[in-house]
Amino acid sequence: MKREFYYSQKTYLFFIYGLLVTTLLSIFFICFYSFYKDNIVSDSKIKSESLCTSIQNSLNSELNNMSTISMNIVYSNALKKNFTSFYKNYNSNELNTSTFSTSRENVLLIYDIITAIIGPFQSATQVNIYTLNGTCIGSGYFQGVTQINLAELPWYEPTINKNGSKHISTISTLPNSKNLYTGISKYITLTRLFFDSSGEAEGIVEVIQDGDIVFSLISELQQKNPSTSFYVYNENNELIYPYNVKEDDNINYLKLINENSLIPSSAQFVNTGYMKEFLVSYEKIQPYNWTVVISEPKNIVFESLNSFKISFIVIIFLSVGSTLILCFIISSRITHPLSNLSHATKKITINNVLDENETIITPIHSNIQEISELYTSFIDMYSKLRDSSHEILLLKSEETRAKLQATQSLLNPHFLYNSLTNISVMAEENMNNDIVRMCDSLCSYFRYISTSDETIVSLFEEISFTEQYIECMKIRYGNDFIYHSDINENTKDIFIPKLIVQPFVENAFKYGFSASPPWYLKISSNIEDEKWIICIEDNGGCLTNDKRIELLSKFYNLDKNKELKSLKIGGMGLKNVYIRLKILYGDESIFYIDNSIYGKTVFIIGGPIYTNKEEFYNDHTQI
Repeated sequence: MKREFYYSQKTYLFFIYGLLVTTLLSIFFICFYSFYKDNIVSDSKIKSESLCTSIQNSLNSELNNMSTISMNIVYSNALKKNFTSFYKNYNSNELNTSTFSTSRENVLLIYDIITAIIGPFQSATQVNIYTLNGTCIGSGYFQGVTQINLAELPWYEPTINKNGSKHISTISTLPNSKNLYTGISKYITLTRLFFDSSGEAEGIVEVIQDGDIVFSLISELQQKNPSTSFYVYNENNELIYPYNVKEDDNINYLKLINENSLIPSSAQFVNTGYMKEFLVSYEKIQPYNWTVVISEPKNIVFESLNSFKISFIVIIFLSVGSTLILCFIISSRITHPLSNLSHATKKITINNVLDENETIITPIHSNIQEISELYTSFIDMYSKLRDSSHEILLLKSEETRAKLQATQSLLNPHFLYNSLTNISVMAEENMNNDIVRMCDSLCSYFRYISTSDETIVSLFEEISFTEQYIECMKIRYGNDFIYHSDINENTKDIFIPKLIVQPFVENAFKYGFSASPPWYLKISSNIEDEKWIICIEDNGGCLTNDKRIELLSKFYNLDKNKELKSLKIGGMGLKNVYIRLKILYGDESIFYIDNSIYGKTVFIIGGPIYTNKEEFYNDHTQI
C-alpha cells in the first residue's frame, strides 16, 4: 500500500515559498552563468585565433625574409661571378695559404655583397656559401673561409634532393662557432642549391637566423599570457618551438588536431586525456608547411568564471537564507492558530472529554476569517462530543461488560457437568477420600469462577485456581497423569482476563489424553515482545496439521459480535476464549496452536502487559 506523507501548514508554506525563491534565483543564475560562460568562451576563442594568426604572420615574414636573402644571393650576378672565380681558382679539398691568396680578392668581394644583402641591421644571423667540395665562405656572426664535410650536415641530402627549392631545418649551434653544443636546436637554417649559367649545380647557400629572433613575437606574447602555451611544428611534424618541453607537457598536438578534425583558425576545446581539456587553435604557414598551435587549459579559460560562480553562489545562499527566514516568520504567524487547533485535537482523549473542568484550547485571535470560523466550529464540536460521549460510553460499557460476563458464564455449567460426572464415577469406585478432596477443590474453584465483579485477575491467581481443577483431575487419573508448572516470576503480577486457561486444560483432558498414558500437561508463562505469553502443552499429539489450520482459520474469521449472540451452554470453550481476547485486545491479542514438535500440542495465548487494574481500565474504558 502506498504510504502518504503529511506536512504541517507552516512547513508547507515555508517549503513552497523557499522553493519558489530558490528556483527563481537558480534560473537567474543558470541563465546569467550560461551567458557569461558563452561570452568567456567566445572571447577566449577570438583571442586564441588572433594570437595564432599574429604568430603565423610573424613567422611567415621571418621565413620570407630568410628566403628573400637566399634568393638575392642566388640571383646576384656579382656574387656568382666572384664565387665562380673563387671556385675555379680554389678547387681543392684542403685549405693552404698559397692557394687561398689568389682567391682572396674574390672572397672579400663576396663578403661585401653578403653584407650589402643582409643590411646593416643584420637581417640574418649568418650567411654561408658552400662549394660542392665543402669549402664554406661565411659572413655575419662568423666571417671566414672553412672546409666542411657536407655529407655530415643533416640538411645536405634534403637540399640536394630539392634541386634548388628551399629547405628549412634547425641546428643547435652556428657553424665554426666556438660556443659549446647545448643540445637545443634554436637556430633556423634555410638552404638551397644555386646553379651556374649552364644549369649545373655550383654550390649551396645557407641563411641562418637565431630562433630568438624568429620566435620573438611568441616570446613577447608568452610574457603577456603566461598560462598560454605556444608550439611550432616544421614540415616534418617535428616540434621546433619551444626548444625544451617538459616531460609532463609533452602532448602531440598535431595528433590531437587530426583525431578531432580541427579546422584552422577555429579554436575548440580538446580532451587530451587524464581529465585534461585545452582550448586549442592552429594555423598553417602554407609556403613552408609549418604549423602554429596555441593551447590554453580549460580551467584557466574559466578561471574568471569560477570566481564569478563562487561570488554568485555566496549571494544566492545569503539571498535564499534571508528569504527563507522571512518565509518562516510569515508562515509561522499565519499557521500559529492552526497549530493551536492541531495541538488541541491531539489532546482529545476520553478522559479529557469526560472531564468537565478540562480546557484543551485557549481562545484564538486571528484576523483571518476562515481560521476564526474553524475555531468556533471546533469549540462547538468539542462541546457536543463531550455531551454525547457520556451517553455513548455508558451504553458501550454496559454492553461490553454484558458480553464478557456472558462468555464467562458459559464456562460455569460446562465445567460443572464434567466435574459431577467425575464424582459420579469416583463414587461408583468407592473413592470416598478422593471425593472429599475433589469436592474441596471444586468448592474453591467455583468460588473463583462465580465471582463476576472483576473481569481481570493476576496471572498467578488465574494459574493457581486452574490448578484446583487440575488437582481434581489428578485424583481421577492418579499416576497416569503428570503436571508441571513453569511460571516466570516477572509474569505473576500481570493482569489477564479471568477464566482463559481452564478451557485449554479441559480441552487437553478431552482430546489430548486420547493416547496411551502416562499423560503429560505443562503450563508456562513468559514475556515476549512486551506481551505476556501463556503456553498450555500436552503430549496427546493427536491434532493433525490440517485440523490445526482448520481451527485457526475458523477462529481468525469469526465475527465476534455475531458469535456473542449465538453463544450457548456447552459451546466450544476455546472459541469463547478467542472471542474474549479479541474483545479486550483486538489485534494485539495472541491465539496460536503449535504442533510442530512430534507428539506435542501447544496452545499459546497472550496480550499486552498491564501491572495494575487502573492502567488496564484506563486503556479499556469500554469495560
